[in-house]
Amino acid sequence: MTHPPEAERHRAPALWLVVLAVLAAAVVAAVEGAYTGAAVLVSVLVLAAVARLIGRGRRPEGIAVRSTWVDVTILLGLAAGIGMLMLTPGV
Repeated sequence: MTHPPEAERHRAPALWLVVLAVLAAAVVAAVEGAYTGAAVLVSVLVLAAVARLIGRGRRPEGIAVRSTWVDVTILLGLAAGIGMLMLTPGV
């Protein structure tokens, strides 16, 4: 099996940052509670949407999946949904 040359290799650092942030949200939820963990997750989704909006094209690698506006809409929709559940009493 051959490995691609260093110049062609895709590391997708933005994807790894999002993975680490989601893991951090899980740890925060376990230590501080679900409300705080959900707040961290909402923040991560909003920041990923902003990064996607600023990055344009195929940037940032690992977050760019579809067109810019579709990605931003999905990320902000997920953030809004989790935020709404986070603020709903009794959930």
